[in-house]
Amino acid sequence: MRRVLVLATNLDQASFRLRIAALQPLLAERGFDLNIYVRPKGWRASGLLKSKLRTAGDYHAVILQRKFLSPSEAKTLRQHARRILYDIDDAMMHHNRDVGILSRWRTARNYAATTPILDHVVAGNEYLAAIFREQDRSVTIIPTMLDTPRYLVKTHEPTDTPGLVWIGSRSTIPYLEKSLPALEAAAKELPGLRLITIANATVRSKTLRVEHIEWTEDGEAAALCQGDIGIAPTPSDPWTMGKCGFKILQYMAAGLPVIASPVGANADIVQESVTGFLAKEAGDWPGAVLKLARDEQLRATMGPAARELVASRYTLHHAAKLWAEILAE
Repeated sequence: MRRVLVLATNLDQASFRLRIAALQPLLAERGFDLNIYVRPKGWRASGLLKSKLRTAGDYHAVILQRKFLSPSEAKTLRQHARRILYDIDDAMMHHNRDVGILSRWRTARNYAATTPILDHVVAGNEYLAAIFREQDRSVTIIPTMLDTPRYLVKTHEPTDTPGLVWIGSRSTIPYLEKSLPALEAAAKELPGLRLITIANATVRSKTLRVEHIEWTEDGEAAALCQGDIGIAPTPSDPWTMGKCGFKILQYMAAGLPVIASPVGANADIVQESVTGFLAKEAGDWPGAVLKLARDEQLRATMGPAARELVASRYTLHHAAKLWAEILAE
């Protein structure tokens, strides 16, 4: 069994749960023992982290998850590690675009210090991969994949109250709020239209009936089947371009056709007119919504096609196979 050190930031963070923890037993079956180390916090954090980095030589490889290292931390790790891998599913180099000058400076400094020490990058989409290729790093694209069997499959039946379903969090609610006028325009044409939000926050509308389901990890799969069409409206900016389309994969795993903005990995995942529609402009949304909401047979065709695509390309077993190949190098 080859031991691999994983430097994580937050064990409850979706990125860690979906891209590391979910793969841990599958990689163990392939001979890799992931040893998780949560980065310390507080004034002693850097010293404690460096102490751990000095043990990197005891491991077959080290995986940095999302967060970059300071220049001194990066130097310490490079001195001791046999092989350094970096896993990224968000545009972390742009993450602090709305914060203070010091935070932006620190992010840029740490990104510049970490990138040169990396032996291989595992990126969640092509946009992220291209950033590291420009720095002459070796890159493999592994989307944030899912455990397909845990998702119930929607049975599409005729309904006068078709439901749009959106899954997300308080941080991404603004994306949904921005799309509300387009969704409300569709609701004016189809009064029975509903919007189901699965999150820790929701939106309000005077035109569109909104139903909220509080998100839980155990309940999200069943909650998705309360809707008929998965939606993923997303603005285009340097941060969102790094998004890896996981919510779209969730919709598809639940057998839902999808309407999504062609941002980040969305355009690579959604097969136009096969598993859903890509709404390039705000004006494209009402027509796409109405087309699917009014046509049960179209939903019944696209939904299973979406599920089949996820089951064939985006499973945890596929991700584990790719990771094992990288770790074995």
